[in-house]
Amino acid sequence: MLTTRLTSAEEKKLAEYCEQNGLSKSQVVKEALAQYLTKKSEVSAYETGQDLFGAASSNETDRSTTYKQRLRKMLNEKHSH
Repeated sequence: MLTTRLTSAEEKKLAEYCEQNGLSKSQVVKEALAQYLTKKSEVSAYETGQDLFGAASSNETDRSTTYKQRLRKMLNEKHSH
């Protein structure tokens, strides 16, 4: 058995959700905990966002270190009429 403390706002949201969905508080908490534990054990934060790190769609892996050079080049091109 587990006892947990909720704020009054959390308790209200949980009660509303349970009433709308015809579920008991215990059912909702058990399902939420099961999903949380399954999700936590499946992938790390890095794995979740791995496709967002690095070169992205540009395929340029040095964009963060060469931004000043690229900016200078773009400004020179724009103002060298």
